Amino acid sequence: MRFLLPAALLMVLASCGTADQAGDAPEVDDGLHLPAPGDPENWSSGRSPTFQVLTADGDQLELAAWTFCGPRLCADGAPPDDPPAIGSPEELVFGFEQPGWEFTDVTFRERGSACPRQITVAAERLGPRTFRVAPAGRAGDWDVDIFGRGPEGDAVTTVRWRTPVDGTTPAEATGVLAVLAEHDGELDSYGVELSLSDLASHPERATATVTVTSADGRSATLTPRPDLRCHTAGSVSFRGRPEAGLAATRLGQGPFDYRVELDLDGTSHVGRATWPEDEIEDYAPYAALTWSPPLPVHTG
Repeated sequence: MRFLLPAALLMVLASCGTADQAGDAPEVDDGLHLPAPGDPENWSSGRSPTFQVLTADGDQLELAAWTFCGPRLCADGAPPDDPPAIGSPEELVFGFEQPGWEFTDVTFRERGSACPRQITVAAERLGPRTFRVAPAGRAGDWDVDIFGRGPEGDAVTTVRWRTPVDGTTPAEATGVLAVLAEHDGELDSYGVELSLSDLASHPERATATVTVTSADGRSATLTPRPDLRCHTAGSVSFRGRPEAGLAATRLGQGPFDYRVELDLDGTSHVGRATWPEDEIEDYAPYAALTWSPPLPVHTG
């Protein structure tokens, strides 16, 4: 169970270390003064996991996670409306209090747009607890969500970065599909959802037909409805009724073939996946779709 806590309790700026034992000496790694690792068992609403972030001026910010999940507690907050700014350094360098974590989902959120672009990249490891992120997208103002996972759980914090140069763009536009799921060893469904990301532009028209076929050869055709409101540039979602997904649970034995016939502004694409083989680790029950022809991708 995740306990909802106000973001104000989770987003903290501090000037002192976060070691849980007095006398623990900080270490210096890649220009960051990192407190000795704390005890994740002590994470709480008043003791969130912490990040150390370098600014363009060479200062160091200590930031608490605004959402995290640890051994004893999961706490959900929200990103701050006005996150701490790091200026315009050439790269984002940060450290995390625990070793053994990976930061493969660092998301840039464009500032100053009614329909902002989002670009997700992986941080490069510099040391056991330090990482770097190069600019993404066009040079300018971005809010950057630094999300990571490790043996103890997951955590995210946010900074504002004015990137000095244009950066990386997505290698491809992607689509994921959720229809079937496993629950306590039984076939189940939590609904039908198709999500597209990193499209070159936001479509004016979009339709999708989903066909699920069991290993027995029985199939069901689903027609999720699109949400064409622009919450994020280049991202579109389709949702179907929960009972439509449950109908797919009665098709027989797996593995199951997913086929998506997609139309974006008059251009057809076909997406394929096999469930559960193509289920995305840490994002179950979503399966990654392979597209023919490839979806049009944002290139900056």
